[in-house]
Parts: sequence; structure tokens; C-alpha cells
Amino acid sequence: MKAENHAGDVAIEQPILWLGMAGFAPAQRALLEASLHRPAGLPRWRVCSFSDADAWWVNGSSIRVLPGGNLKVIAGLPSERALNLDLSEVDRPVAFALPLPGADFEPRCAFDPASAPAIEGALLQFDNWLRLLRAQFVMGKQIIERGAQLRHGVYHVSHAGSLLAVLDFHEGKTALSPTAHPVNLWQAQWHKRPVSARDMPQAFARFTPAQLAWAYLRRTDRDMLPPRYRDVTIYYRGAPRVPVGWLRDSQLVLLRELSSEPGSAHALALRTGSPPAVLEHDLACLYYAGAITTTRSKADASPALRHDSQPPSRGPGLSSLLGDGAASPGDRTAPASLEHGHLPRPGGTAEN
Repeated sequence: MKAENHAGDVAIEQPILWLGMAGFAPAQRALLEASLHRPAGLPRWRVCSFSDADAWWVNGSSIRVLPGGNLKVIAGLPSERALNLDLSEVDRPVAFALPLPGADFEPRCAFDPASAPAIEGALLQFDNWLRLLRAQFVMGKQIIERGAQLRHGVYHVSHAGSLLAVLDFHEGKTALSPTAHPVNLWQAQWHKRPVSARDMPQAFARFTPAQLAWAYLRRTDRDMLPPRYRDVTIYYRGAPRVPVGWLRDSQLVLLRELSSEPGSAHALALRTGSPPAVLEHDLACLYYAGAITTTRSKADASPALRHDSQPPSRGPGLSSLLGDGAASPGDRTAPASLEHGHLPRPGGTAEN
């Protein structure tokens, strides 16, 4: 089969990686946020809410080690609440700003918040720990940009003779090498293969095409919302085809509103209180996750989508991209069709 290589056709885009901070006073936090500017060619880091972040910075001077070994993090901002962290259950990278609470507390990553080289060193360590997430970002962008040409195909993605990914758009499944480097994925060749070559290597991390697309959309500044979604009525179509644990609170609120009543982007901004830029980014994520539509006949007419139901075709280029659903039904703020449970975050298990 003919191999395709789009590395020369697309600019290499770096992901926005999201950082949560806890225990820092306002002045400390402002200085740390200002330190996140990096040279071109490296992932970009931005601060977001603690629960939505890909990685965390915790102020060591705000930590109290509890008798059971958990950490209590004293709030640093008036809007924060004290945290109780069990590091054995933390699912993303964590770095602790010096000073640490005691000599017996030895985290895997600590840094001096007054040292620019130390801060950059902590970010570089995070870049490395989140390499699988960065690889998902690359694959998600290429899946979206290749679009309809991938429909119903099986592809092997290789670089320098090494298999990096297998994508099966017949069944909506993908597998990604846990050691795949983002640079190699940008330069990789895509080989269209027969259906008999759809087997996924056992050691590869498993995702759906929708999950890879989400990893890209969540971490890009590009405007990915189809223009019509700014002007016409938007309807709730069904549960997003990603784990509910991946959704931000603003996206959950938006889904709740749409499941109650359709509306235009302007009306939804008023109903949710989301700034227009945030709302449009959330709508783009939900569009590619198959959760919203501008076609009334495709809207979910039932008050709750059954857990085992299959949404209708998404149209050219999207039905094969989205694959089978990964969301489960009920949650804290979303429609009743979304169940909240212990679900993996994008990027799989993080090292701490």
C-alpha cells in the first residue's frame, strides 16, 4: 500500500499543557504564571483550575503531612479550599515548590520557585512525563485534518521502520506506542493496510479516534468550531464519546443546558455565564465528540440517552473518526445520560 507523509504539509504545532497550582499566595502565583513563557518549539504551559490540569505545582511551605501519610495543602487564595492529597492515587505529574515540609518528605520532583532554571527544569520533566499525551495531541490533529480520507480504513503509522500507531476506523479503535515521540509522529508515514492488519499490539495504549481528537482540541488555540455553530440553534445530540472525567466543569454545564433546551451560541453564553471564547472552545470539543448538532432531526429527543444506545451516523468524515462511545451515563452537573465514575484522564497513568 502507498505510504503517506504529511509532515511537510502541516506546521508542527505545540500543545497547550494545563497547569494547576495549589497553596500559593496571590503574589507567588503571579510570579510563577509569568515564568511559564518558553521558547518556540516547546510545549506551552498555561494555568487552569486545579481539577482540570494536566499537572500540578504545589507549594511545599503550605503542606502539612498527616499521620496517615496524606498531605494537607493549605489554601493560598481566598477562592481556594484546603486540599487533602493521597499521592498514591494522584493520576498526573506533581512538582513541589521549596521549601518542603520536612527532611522525611522526598517527592519525585521539587524545584526552587525563585530560580528560573529550576522552574524550566520542572517543566521539562513534566514535558517528558506527559509525552504520551503530547503524542495523542499529534495524532488527534492529523486525524481531524485528514478527515474523510480516513473513513473505514486501517492505517499503520511508522517512522524509521518502527510501528508507532495502529488506527482502525472500521471499529473506531486506535493503539499508540507508549514510547512514541511527538517529533517522530509528525514525521511518520501513514500506510493504508487491509482489514486483516487491524490487530493492535498488546503493549500499545488504547484510545478511540474521538479521544485522540479531544486531546488535540483541548490543547489548541486554533478555532476549530464550524462557523454555523455561531449563528444557528444548537441541539444536544448525545453523551460525548470521551470519558466524562475528561470534561471541564464549563463543558458539563453546557451539556446540562443543552439537554434541557436548545439554543444559539449567544443564548448559551447568557445561560451558562461562559465568556464567548470559552464557550466556542467548549462547543468545538463537544462537536468532535459527537455531543451536539445543528440539525434538529439528529437531536436526542429522549430525556436520557440509554447507556447502550448507538448514536446515528455523524456524516462524511466524522462517523469513522468518532468510533464507539467511551462516556458512561449520570454525573455531578451533566445530563442524566452521563454517569460519573472513576475514569482515566487523557494520557493514561501519569508518573509522580
